[in-house]
Amino acid sequence: MRASSLGPAERLRSQGRRLREGVIRWVARRHRDDGAQTTLGRDRIYILPTRAGYTLLAILGVMLLGAINYSNNMAFLLTFLLIGIGHNAIWYTHRNLLGLKASALPTTPVFANQPLSVSLRLEDTCGRDREALHLSIGEYTSEPVAIPGRGQQVACLSLPAPGRGVYRLPRQHLGTQYPLGILNAWSWLGLTSEILVYPQPVDPGAAHTGLGDQAGAHRRQDASTPDHIRPYRPGDPPGRILWKALARTGKLHIRETVAGGRDTLWIDWSSMPASDTEARLSMLCHQILTAEAEGRAWGLRLPDQTLPPGQGPAQRERGLRALAEFRFEPIPLPVAETARGTKK
Repeated sequence: MRASSLGPAERLRSQGRRLREGVIRWVARRHRDDGAQTTLGRDRIYILPTRAGYTLLAILGVMLLGAINYSNNMAFLLTFLLIGIGHNAIWYTHRNLLGLKASALPTTPVFANQPLSVSLRLEDTCGRDREALHLSIGEYTSEPVAIPGRGQQVACLSLPAPGRGVYRLPRQHLGTQYPLGILNAWSWLGLTSEILVYPQPVDPGAAHTGLGDQAGAHRRQDASTPDHIRPYRPGDPPGRILWKALARTGKLHIRETVAGGRDTLWIDWSSMPASDTEARLSMLCHQILTAEAEGRAWGLRLPDQTLPPGQGPAQRERGLRALAEFRFEPIPLPVAETARGTKK
């Protein structure tokens, strides 16, 4: 949206967001890269009053002026009692973050347009309870997290998934207003984690590709061909395990067809009935999932790489990763542009 098309209020908010983002980048440059985990020290915890805190400050100022004007000892006593409570709240709020250890957990890959779950493990290393911790990324905030002394807890955040690609975890915000809610302490985290978003599967249609006829011919050939029985190897599909043989012998065996051993399905970029890159990737994704569901060996041909034939969960992961990384450089997850999900 062009700046000239915005109203005065919206332009002001936009300038405020840019100014805030610039200040955050300037502050974050002072910190080294966190990598997979970090421990919060005094040099990276910031604290300011909340709206309720500023209101309390104004009230205390009025009370102090009234006590001075009327020389009222009870008013002095009440004012300085509240000031003392506020001072202790500063220490407790800051202490709720100090020494906390945060680690990035692996993010489970999702398909495009599916919700994305980001998790951080928070661990106390100082032997004291932590209360009401909030993890935020962009405008999305997690439920409050409490950690017992010497314990750990996982903070989960649900984010909307963007389109297909490989993303880096964006800057994280860990904050608390415990115990009184009049102060807000926070720290910016730069924990790194890879986020894979696979293409959304789209059925290319058997009439366009001929893959359905090909698969049917293979199935008919398989039905007329004797099977081979061999010992189980890691990565073999569970659907081919001979469970009855396992009950009799206690050993895992796999049924492997003769035709399946020598006939490999090639999932080819050039055979997809679409000209758009993302549409082709979605069709290839559907073909990979179908081949895996049928327990077939398959290979993948893309314009710049070829995945050798294979089958099983490892082959499925390699194929889907190749589609997610296809002509896509990793970038930070664009949370701000996707205005859906759980906002606080």
